Amino acid sequence: MKAEQIAAGLKFPEGPVWIDGALYFTEIAAGRVSRWTPARGVERFAETGGGPNGATLGADGNLYITQNGGLGREQAARVPGAIQRVSLDGRVELVTTAVAGIKLDAPNDLAFGPDGRLYFTDPRGDPDAAKNTANGRLFALELRSGRGELLRELGPVYPNGIGFDAGGALVWVESFSRKGYRLQDGRAELLFELPERHFPDGFCFDGSGRMYVASTYAHCVSVVERGRLVERFVCHEKGMVTNCCFGGTDLYVTESRFGTLWRIALGVPPLALRS
Repeated sequence: MKAEQIAAGLKFPEGPVWIDGALYFTEIAAGRVSRWTPARGVERFAETGGGPNGATLGADGNLYITQNGGLGREQAARVPGAIQRVSLDGRVELVTTAVAGIKLDAPNDLAFGPDGRLYFTDPRGDPDAAKNTANGRLFALELRSGRGELLRELGPVYPNGIGFDAGGALVWVESFSRKGYRLQDGRAELLFELPERHFPDGFCFDGSGRMYVASTYAHCVSVVERGRLVERFVCHEKGMVTNCCFGGTDLYVTESRFGTLWRIALGVPPLALRS
């Protein structure tokens, strides 16, 4: 099954979210959220500043963004690491720059859990494994009260994508170790370890529980089933595949080295997202 390129000329696209026939996504290096539709192509949607990274839709109808503070941009564009809210008319609001008294460094990806809280990764440190020494972190935040907690402090493994499986368990991936984990009864349970160069980034699930993992330097989306790599969808032979989401039964993919969007007509239903 071949991937089809649907857009180009973007500035490090990430965080795809499908809403009512449109693909919303971040452009980290441009400090904005953009929108793609089949009829109109790519349009600017909201200016967040800094480096908007992951995105997810909340039950209140707003997008929630992990603001990495401007990693990958010129120093003048840097802002504090934060969680931001973007309404569907393009208004941008700050949610928080700290959780449980801990200042956020560079939040990366986020997802709503069964308890209604917003869960997100804060990898910290350098995105280069050879240079990184900071411990990554997982946070949970209750939006209404503003109360949250540091769920786990990990080693310098760069926790990246985060989400929930069909059973409601928290799942995250660690780019430097190439591993995916599930939080089970308070313990980290290993789900998979990808091959060399398959550094995991964002991911999503289909309705049968298969996991679609953007694998940066392998230039593909890796399909993981029962802990095994069962298929690969190459989106650009030299690209850096960073994230993916379902739109109907199609898989939409962000590729960030060349700034492109891709569509794969899988013909399978997605796992319903929590919001």
